Amino acid sequence: MTVLGPFLFGAPLALFALLSLPVIWWVLRATPPAPRDVELPSLRLLEGVEPKEETPARTPWWVWLIRTLAAAAAIIGLSQPVYAPGARNEAPDAGGALLVVVDNGWPSAPRWSELVDAATATLDTGGRDAATHLLLTAPQTLNTNPAMRLSRADMAKRLSSLRPQSWSTDRTEALERLKDSGLKPARIFWASDGIESEGGRAFAAALSAIAPLAVYAAPPAGPAAITGISSQTDSVSVTLRRAQPRGEERGFVSALTLDGSALATAEAVFNDGEREAVASFAIPAAALSRIARFTATGRQGAGTVWLWDSSNRSRRVGLVDAGSVAQPLLSDMHYVRKALEPFASINEGNIEALVSTSPDAIILTDIGQILPEDAKRLTEWVEEGGALIRFAGPHLAAQGDDLLPVALRRSSRALGGALAWDEPQAMAPFPSNSPFDGLAIPPDVRIKQQVLAKPAPDLARKTWARLADGSPLVTADSRGSGTLILFHITAGPDWSDLPYSGTFEQMLRRSIAAGRGESVSDTEGAYSPQLVLDGYGRLAAAGANAAPLKAADFGTIKPSEAHPPGLYQGPSGTRALNAGAGARPSLIEAWPLAARLLGDAEARSLRLAGPLLTLAVILLTLDLFIALLVAGHLPRLGRRTKGAAALLLVCALGFSLAPQADAQSYRYQQMPDGSYRRVSTAPQVVPIAGPGRATQKEIDAALTMRFGYVETDNGALNERTRAGLSGLSSVLSLRTSVEPAEPDALNLETDALELYPLVYFSIPEGAPPLSATAIAKLNVYLRSGGALVIDTRAGGTVGTDTDVAPLETLLEGLDAPPLQPVPTNHVLARSFYLLDDFPGRFANRRLWIEKTGGPNAPRGDGVSRLFIGDADWASAWAVDSRGRDLYSVDGGPTQREMARRFGVNLVMYVLTGNYKDDQVHLPALLERLGNGDEDEADPRLPERLPEGGPQ
Repeated sequence: MTVLGPFLFGAPLALFALLSLPVIWWVLRATPPAPRDVELPSLRLLEGVEPKEETPARTPWWVWLIRTLAAAAAIIGLSQPVYAPGARNEAPDAGGALLVVVDNGWPSAPRWSELVDAATATLDTGGRDAATHLLLTAPQTLNTNPAMRLSRADMAKRLSSLRPQSWSTDRTEALERLKDSGLKPARIFWASDGIESEGGRAFAAALSAIAPLAVYAAPPAGPAAITGISSQTDSVSVTLRRAQPRGEERGFVSALTLDGSALATAEAVFNDGEREAVASFAIPAAALSRIARFTATGRQGAGTVWLWDSSNRSRRVGLVDAGSVAQPLLSDMHYVRKALEPFASINEGNIEALVSTSPDAIILTDIGQILPEDAKRLTEWVEEGGALIRFAGPHLAAQGDDLLPVALRRSSRALGGALAWDEPQAMAPFPSNSPFDGLAIPPDVRIKQQVLAKPAPDLARKTWARLADGSPLVTADSRGSGTLILFHITAGPDWSDLPYSGTFEQMLRRSIAAGRGESVSDTEGAYSPQLVLDGYGRLAAAGANAAPLKAADFGTIKPSEAHPPGLYQGPSGTRALNAGAGARPSLIEAWPLAARLLGDAEARSLRLAGPLLTLAVILLTLDLFIALLVAGHLPRLGRRTKGAAALLLVCALGFSLAPQADAQSYRYQQMPDGSYRRVSTAPQVVPIAGPGRATQKEIDAALTMRFGYVETDNGALNERTRAGLSGLSSVLSLRTSVEPAEPDALNLETDALELYPLVYFSIPEGAPPLSATAIAKLNVYLRSGGALVIDTRAGGTVGTDTDVAPLETLLEGLDAPPLQPVPTNHVLARSFYLLDDFPGRFANRRLWIEKTGGPNAPRGDGVSRLFIGDADWASAWAVDSRGRDLYSVDGGPTQREMARRFGVNLVMYVLTGNYKDDQVHLPALLERLGNGDEDEADPRLPERLPEGGPQ
């Protein structure tokens, strides 16, 4: 293409036709329009007279102007002009050293494969022996030295091994490394994320000044980052930001638990001209407490994931209902409720109901007598990590109990009044070891009455707040994993002025946090990385390079290699460092004039050929219309008709001149010969299969329950697995009410996995890694309740663990939860038969399932959906068409029978979940329902089931 300022011309020779415009103007000016014929009756007197032709002196100026503009528009349109500000397209020198610059920060993650492909393709444009060098813009401790010479093959391997980092780029630091290396490349190729951050335009200008520069820009489309979050007691608002503000766009945000379960999805709408949008969630408080992170649906990258730490989470607090009062606005409960409303979700009820909801804290106001069964519930709940906050009052002063941090005297102390010796007391400064340390002491607050603690050696250690005379105001003590906290005053204004002050709210907030084992001081202590995000936004365990972070630095520090985005554990519980916090991504709009622009950088050009040729056609049509009108070949138009025609013509002209699009929906793919092929990136509409489009295989699987097995490249292994599942189906039909049909071979990328309750995957030797599509479908299958059995068939000696090394590569990207061996007395061992081993062709092998308990517990009813082992169960189950066993097993017929029983238990466990676990509580359930008989013996389950299962 030929460059003329901001314009590129694909056929520049066509512009020479503009030299003919003066000739065209002269010809048009000398040619008048056709004369108008008018018949008058009086002209009959002149019949036979030879007419004398007259020609106007010149063509009207507006006629030849229209024709000249039409000719000029046609000529310029045929030259194929493109408006591309600052774009150059001269081919750079293909010889000499090549420097490949790659943006590997989190903004590049959504289109990372495109950047790597573009950088790899440019290697083929130079000489075979030309040196290549690599410069990465995301700072790292062991970053590649730009001066290091790499061959084309080594560079290709290095590029394919790169992954985006979870922190942003630092192009200033990268430019300094390039200058320090002393490298003088002959040409530079920059695979850019297209985001203006850390001096993007200045970096491009500096590279262009060093050597001829080619840029492949691939900025993220749609939401580029989650930049902030705000929460209330029952709602959350998530703020998203995109890089370019043009056009209306919709995105979705999913609220996920720590194990990846989706709890809710909200829509965010970007209006035309706006960069930010908000996704609002209205979620019950009980479900809100389970949310661990928010992610932009369908957008990968650390910037599109927002981790929600405990500091931002709304607290769930239970208030024990003490019964109705005559003046509710003057009750203690009213002041507590008003203090909690800004930061907590409040539930009110009796102790049994509140304990069952497992809140963060339970508050009791002046309750002196607690029922024994309620006291037991509270004790167990506190020992498991609950925070019990109590307020004193007349009832508690009269009679105490064991759920107090200190022993109390059997009376209250009155300060002030006619019969009191002491004056009302002010509050003393908070001790340095108190959670209240740092709060301002309200000078006008006075304590008029309190309950006193009995002197004890550890009373000072348990005191969080004191009066000016040193007597305790707030005491606390640990009980198991929880905390007991006592305010020695009432929650209302009867005994003090504290409920009137803002300090009361802060003290309650800090009491709840401290009671849960979390510090509330944000300026002291250190936080150690627990879980970190990779460049694609996936959570993983913190690596060796991740360092602890000071609490005071959370508000100012940016994610880096030493402090990657993730969850950090410290004195205040968990704190999150998010990659997109406060980010303001925007596109690099202006590129150096000498740069060669590829990808989306060139896609922001505007092609003018179509609009110009359309304008020429409209002008010629207008000229023809005027000529016919003047010549009298068109009917006369009235004033209204002329006005409507003029208005229609102006609208058509304006529509033709309107810009067609602000960017082209394509990118360039470099070919081995150095040329570029244009590839469309416009959104593709994928039609959803309508009624009647399902395959016969899908219809059969939906109508009749059957198992599936993953079809591999090993035909013999596929047949072995099919025979194994067929044999298991026969056993189930004979011994249980489950009657599966013949199993189906499944293609993980194309088949509907959700139609199969169990999918069996026999791992062949040397199996290649699964594709991203297959991994994504497996993740969806597991999250929706499907069961995946993975059998490595490796076997081994007794006591050796399952070799999972081949699975790390094969199943990379699978959202697998933490695993554990099947515990003793697990429901899987008694879902149908009573088993103590899970043999297949090999005996005494471990079976791994999802780990129960903790934050990564199985979803739903706690049933594992992933099973991994190496006992080769399919071979032990396999039978031929006549029901004869196909393969031998180590332990003979007895082991084969136990393998079949395990298969039955596995299917029952998958289909019924933990139903069998509830059987052990049958006597208690019957008694609670009123169906038990005290005179009859408790029903017992048989210790051993007869052959064939329950009859």
